[in-house]
Amino acid sequence: MIPTPRRAAALVTTSGVLLVSACTSADGGGGGGASGASTTPLAGPEQQLTVLSQGPVLAWDPQRITSRQQSAFAGRTYLRTLTTYAPATDLAGQRELVGDLATSTGRASKDQKKWSFTLRKGISWQDGSRITCGDLRYGVSRSFGKDTASAGYALTYLDIPKKPDGSSRYPGPFGSAGRSAGAKKLIEGAVTCSGDTITYRLSEPVADFGEVVSTPEFAPVKRSTDTGEESAYLAFSNGPYKLEDAWQPGEGGTWVRNEEWDERSDPVREPTLERIVHREGVEPVEAVETITDGDDGSRSVLVDPLPDGLQQPVADAADQVQSVTSDGQIVDYLAPNHTSEVMRSARVRTALALATDREGYARALGGQAVATPVWSLLSTALPSAHEPVLDRGPTGDPEAARALLTRAKQESPRIRVAYRSGEKSDAAMAALKSGWEKAGFVVELEGLGEDYYTTIAQPASAKKYDVFWSSWGADYPSAATVLPPLFDDRINITSASSGRDYGYVRDDAVNAAMDKTMAVADADRRAAAWTKVDTTLLEQGSYVPLVQHRSTFVAGQEVTGLSSNAVFGGTPEMGTIGVAR
Repeated sequence: MIPTPRRAAALVTTSGVLLVSACTSADGGGGGGASGASTTPLAGPEQQLTVLSQGPVLAWDPQRITSRQQSAFAGRTYLRTLTTYAPATDLAGQRELVGDLATSTGRASKDQKKWSFTLRKGISWQDGSRITCGDLRYGVSRSFGKDTASAGYALTYLDIPKKPDGSSRYPGPFGSAGRSAGAKKLIEGAVTCSGDTITYRLSEPVADFGEVVSTPEFAPVKRSTDTGEESAYLAFSNGPYKLEDAWQPGEGGTWVRNEEWDERSDPVREPTLERIVHREGVEPVEAVETITDGDDGSRSVLVDPLPDGLQQPVADAADQVQSVTSDGQIVDYLAPNHTSEVMRSARVRTALALATDREGYARALGGQAVATPVWSLLSTALPSAHEPVLDRGPTGDPEAARALLTRAKQESPRIRVAYRSGEKSDAAMAALKSGWEKAGFVVELEGLGEDYYTTIAQPASAKKYDVFWSSWGADYPSAATVLPPLFDDRINITSASSGRDYGYVRDDAVNAAMDKTMAVADADRRAAAWTKVDTTLLEQGSYVPLVQHRSTFVAGQEVTGLSSNAVFGGTPEMGTIGVAR
């Protein structure tokens, strides 16, 4: 439902009787506890939380989940994976990888190309049947299917041959092709079962594969429940909650306790709620009104970020609302086109970075409540974050940029910049244009429509634009989910597309450094190595980081343990949340 002017006015009118306690973690990441809520536990049927969301939820099927928000919710309620991250309210705790369905975070071979995990005792599905190694193998096999294609880590890492175009020779488990002897041999060769132990054979060293299997792509699926397209909203549970009835797209569903879940087999989840009423299709204005109405609203949480237009009305409100603000998953950045005549020069690319007014860009998006200037794609949730490179302050240094352009003999370079158009983004890009023009750039901005990413990946766009706007977020707290996907030309660039390497970065030395880093077993040394790779990219002007987005979440005063998990993209941490009166 689109908020009408009347509903928006009603919220502002009631703001005189609302108060918000905004809580942000001191280190700028992770989450923060919200103040003001009662801590007396509820009893019986009142142990119910209402979750409000605009949606839409596109799927609860593990291999179809693409939203970090949905993944975070699923992982605390009905969906367990081999490993996961501990529920915590501080960033250090949120980064802690722990065994979930597995007894540990995995055992790697010396060359990091073979990983084994042993399943816990007592883990079962909601029908009481035992979760097996075969369920895990079937789950990841689905990520190769046409209709259940996932993030692509299985395609990238599992030791299954690829076709010349980069697609897998394994078709997935569906249809006659998937059931053939050849197909079974491919998946069973890459994912082997021996009793309660599952082993993944990889085509390359992956030292953080224990983190990779925390993603829904590697979650188990019971083959007998898989009904193809009809499985999109089938949340067949192995966690503490299950759907009471079928999920209704656009409306929601109710999560109740799963009587087959055994707390002794689950070291991660400590559920306190009896029911979670999940309402979908709720606009933010309506959600805030619901929360402030009292009754069930005081035990409700909005799991969508609060739009910046509602920040001030909520901040001025009375004592019926609490909130938490944290860094989000997404970082905006610019990809200079290395194939364009002007951006082939590292000096020109560096000048662009020096003249970039990040503060003006952030202000146009809505200010520090929604975005903060950054100097790297490695967000605050990642252990590889490092000291700024090419930092001349949040407004940039046009004079230093102009001097560099003079050295490059490009005192007035013309650049054409493509970006995804929108009311906020139009103003934000205009702020960047102003800073660049102070340095001597002659700038033409071109806002593109809904098919933005498809358009800029086409080879024709490389001949048309000099700079591309983009954004990205880590899938788990490792630079391996950021730098290779965006800057390894071997996995991106083909004759038909630039993939995600929109700036056509082709650097053999950087590729070799990334390969080497992927195999570093020690986590601290690996983080330092990723920092070095990122520093090289930044010093060469291979990309220009802009801002990291921030999110504010609101809840009623009877919600306890409200916090935001930066590792899960700055979403509400459902593992610590409860209700009280």
